[in-house]
Amino acid sequence: MRRSKMITRSVVRMAAMVLAAAVLASAQLPTAKSLVAEMGMGWNIGNTMEVPNDPTGWGNPLPTQTLIDSVKAAGFKTIRIPCAWRSHTEADSVTIKPAWLAQVKTVVDYAIKDSLFVMLNIHWDEGWLENKIDSAAAVDSIKQRIIKRQGAYWRQIANYFKSYDHHLLFAGTNEPNVKTATSQAVLKEFLQIFIDTVRATGGNNASRTLIIQGPSTDIEKTNQLMTTLPTDQIAGRLMAEVHFYPYQFSLMEDSADWGYTAYPFYYWGRNNHSTTDTKHNPNWGEESFVDSVFNLMKVQFVDKDIPVVLGEFGAIKRLTLSGDTLNRHIQSRRSFYEYVASSAKAHGIIPVPWDAGGKGTNTMTVFDRATGGVYDLGLLNALRSGWGLSKIDGDTSYMPVVKYSSAMRVLYSVKDSLGGQVDLGVVKPDFTAYDSILVRTFVKGTTEYDSSKVHKYGYMSLSLVTMSNGWKWKERGFGALVFDAWKTYAIPLSSNPSDTNALAPSDPTKVDFFALQAYSKAFQGAVYIDWIVFKKKNGASDTLYSFDLEAPSKFEKNVDEVKLVPTSSVAADLEWQTATTSMWTVSVGPRVAAAVGAIRAVAVDGGVRATWTTPEAGVAQVVLNDPRGRVLWTNSVTTIAGANLVTIPVHSSGVSLLRIRQGDRVVVGAVLGD
Repeated sequence: MRRSKMITRSVVRMAAMVLAAAVLASAQLPTAKSLVAEMGMGWNIGNTMEVPNDPTGWGNPLPTQTLIDSVKAAGFKTIRIPCAWRSHTEADSVTIKPAWLAQVKTVVDYAIKDSLFVMLNIHWDEGWLENKIDSAAAVDSIKQRIIKRQGAYWRQIANYFKSYDHHLLFAGTNEPNVKTATSQAVLKEFLQIFIDTVRATGGNNASRTLIIQGPSTDIEKTNQLMTTLPTDQIAGRLMAEVHFYPYQFSLMEDSADWGYTAYPFYYWGRNNHSTTDTKHNPNWGEESFVDSVFNLMKVQFVDKDIPVVLGEFGAIKRLTLSGDTLNRHIQSRRSFYEYVASSAKAHGIIPVPWDAGGKGTNTMTVFDRATGGVYDLGLLNALRSGWGLSKIDGDTSYMPVVKYSSAMRVLYSVKDSLGGQVDLGVVKPDFTAYDSILVRTFVKGTTEYDSSKVHKYGYMSLSLVTMSNGWKWKERGFGALVFDAWKTYAIPLSSNPSDTNALAPSDPTKVDFFALQAYSKAFQGAVYIDWIVFKKKNGASDTLYSFDLEAPSKFEKNVDEVKLVPTSSVAADLEWQTATTSMWTVSVGPRVAAAVGAIRAVAVDGGVRATWTTPEAGVAQVVLNDPRGRVLWTNSVTTIAGANLVTIPVHSSGVSLLRIRQGDRVVVGAVLGD
């Protein structure tokens, strides 16, 4: 019996020695700190591999070796791959499908072939983890479900990529939504599972650098709540991740009531403020703010040999601006990217700009996903300059200040549920040199009464149309229209006929027909076009339509007249009130009172979410129409006095119109779908 115990103890000691030797043998990958200089700047393949179910579902093609080669040639040394996993599992929701692992590997290998570093994460992935942390803190069954998935996914991912060297890094989550210290403790548990699971798979994973995310990846919240880190069995192999989007400049599209009127910031940087458009100047978030928050991360992590990844940052490109305002905005945006890159480098932080693909307004695109080439050379040069690299020749992306003496006026009669069309003619049949079309437009009119003078909830939408390749019709809308003011609308243009997010002629080398298209119901009014600019891929532009000499003569349906008017008189022009249909006069009868608050409606996963305010409780009728007047959804909802919310279970593609009527109050809003 005693001999048996001695043998058992010897076996245990021997096993422990073998395990320790195995760990030492596999712990050969470099420390996280030693990787920082090699990783340089990074770039995000956004809105692609993290799209639930289908990586092409949000409009981007699958990444190619050509794209990754272009990213490397541009000076980036790291690729961040946001990735979904839960939506690519078997029916048990924990077993990742082999085909998906193989697809992810293909993209990883493109980068590894170019000797780039790769940060592979579990992204939003329909929010199964990052949107459920508060719930997990309160409900144990939710917490246990997340623990099961987090362990299962990382076990499979880590085993699949076990043999990859130090160029591959794993990131445990994306933007874990944390509000309190209690939730932060739960996040720490989920990150601990990530670390322990990866380490347990052995091989190169025993010493692979792993990236852990701060609460909401918010820098200030991370500084306040992430006071301790998960433990790791091997020292020096952790990085921390935060993101940086100063909201009013980076993401805010419209003004908002925050107890005061808050405006989006069009400008950024001490040298870029406007003297005439002061309400859009920033009052926070500029150079000193960048330095101060980056210094928080330096003191908290970098100075303690824990490198920091700025996993996402960026600012939308507001192409609906025009003239000097647009030029100042473009310069401001470049200043922002340049300064963030420069300050990140000075604070020992790895900057990784967000790029979700897409073209036109409110995008952050650096590379053209269809061709793999550089889309915004000015932005790329700003990043390169901030990182200490020389600029690449060829940037001409400032827009000219366009001012013309005449505008084209299109008068529309009050006919019901019709489309009006104006044939603009084809100035240049080859569209392949261009990536977007900018149209400076002023819309006037009413959408309240039909041709029988019966009250209607009308609408008006505009789009551009091409026909080519056997007169195949291709169309792209302007988005939500602004009435009674000039606005420049940006329409993305693509040479890929299958691109559903842009105006994509069937044969972009030979366009046979180009037109302005309108869909309306109960609309009486006019649309004024000052100019149409075609923007080239290298940033230059051609003003192909200025309408200073003559107006198009081909039009149909409810278009009554097309003529030129002085641009200076557009705001005061009231001819549309009497010129379109004889039954109309300047006074069209009693108008329905406007509601207290306008609708703010956005397309969300699986539907539309709308908010509005009303002065009293009651019942409201909610109607969602497509641009052709068809009812997509209608229902009665009970309201409260004040702010109200309704979620409409209808997928909205393109532009749709939402109307909410309560008593004699009506509010109308546009919904921009995908």
